[in-house]
Amino acid sequence: MSGASVVVAITAGAVVWTGRHGQESRASADESVHVTTAVVERADLSDTRTLGGTLGHGRSRVVRSGKEGLVTWLPRIGAEVTRGGQLFRVNDNPVPLLYGSTPLYRTLRDEGTVGRDVKVLVDNLRKLGYDFGEQPEVGSWVRPRPAATPTSDGAGAEGETASAEASGESAEDETASGKSGQDAAPSARPTAADSAGAGSPAPSPAPVQVRRGEGVLTAGVIAALKRWQSRTGAAATGELGPGDAIVLSGAVRVGGLLAEPGDATGGDLLSVTSTVRQVTVPLEADATGSVRRGNKVTVTLPDNSTVRGHVTALSSDAQSADQNAGGEPQLTVTVGLDDPDDESVRDADSGSVRVGFTSAAKKDVLVVPVGALLALSEGGYALQRPGGRLLPVETGLFAKGRVEVSGPEISEGLRVVTTS
Repeated sequence: MSGASVVVAITAGAVVWTGRHGQESRASADESVHVTTAVVERADLSDTRTLGGTLGHGRSRVVRSGKEGLVTWLPRIGAEVTRGGQLFRVNDNPVPLLYGSTPLYRTLRDEGTVGRDVKVLVDNLRKLGYDFGEQPEVGSWVRPRPAATPTSDGAGAEGETASAEASGESAEDETASGKSGQDAAPSARPTAADSAGAGSPAPSPAPVQVRRGEGVLTAGVIAALKRWQSRTGAAATGELGPGDAIVLSGAVRVGGLLAEPGDATGGDLLSVTSTVRQVTVPLEADATGSVRRGNKVTVTLPDNSTVRGHVTALSSDAQSADQNAGGEPQLTVTVGLDDPDDESVRDADSGSVRVGFTSAAKKDVLVVPVGALLALSEGGYALQRPGGRLLPVETGLFAKGRVEVSGPEISEGLRVVTTS
């Protein structure tokens, strides 16, 4: 057969060619056939999908009081509360905010008390500018000293640490016995006052080893606590218990009030969010495969200005978008803005935004319009030169009407035939 018959068809954006590779067109020179051409370019290519989101302050959480009484004051909606500031008042006593991850679950009173809750108090007092001396080192041993027990050396003077005694055991001894000071789970550590029977003399409490992530309630810390309490208007007792302060991960913005002054503290009091503006995006649970924490995104604000951001969290529980209507399960993607203090972000009203997720990206690659691809009947793709010659190519990323191509004869500036 002296010449190959050629069938050309458009299939999924590419041309199907049934002729032979390398065969030049038989159109004679005097046949003026108009073709549209494009140039192979070198560019960055990214596949982006845009979803609707909401600009706000992220997910909210509810705050309750850990102490019985009546609510006597609540902040206004939109107020921001930072470390040491009061979240609300119970029986007209301020309940301040402390930063940390361990809530106050017991009353911190006795000198020498050791624990992660003590570390929360120690860290916050230090950040608030109070000086209380050095903390015992990790692995050292301290002997709790009940507050009601008098001491001969005037315990309670500011800056004095609780009695530190070598008990005949070292941290290495404890580690060797399978009770590593750093790795063992915290155990309950009752004070002598807790364990003594009514009318019985308190037994001498056993020494306690300081583990990593724990603090020690020294005389200096107790003195600093009293100074802080006096400054906030609370009774300077040198004690801090459940409900005396609320421990949260950081500064908060009051998003809603769930109680009123005069209500009992048994229920929810207020809801709070982060103080930093964030974007939340609902996403179908089965469509999260390409979304990962840390992914870069572009956020289009209501005024059509754009800012950059990144995925900070994906909610772990998929809930139905509309359970009554049998909607698809959804996750919430939280997007942090790279510059939340940007003027356009500060001035933007909370509300709907558009978020562009980049699921794949290639830098400095050769690209052509998708319409330049010829899908060969025997498989694979080719580009066609204006004279008709076919150049086999490998395809890569498809995005925004363009496709990444490569091949031994493909170079930047090469002119090829395209459908558009």
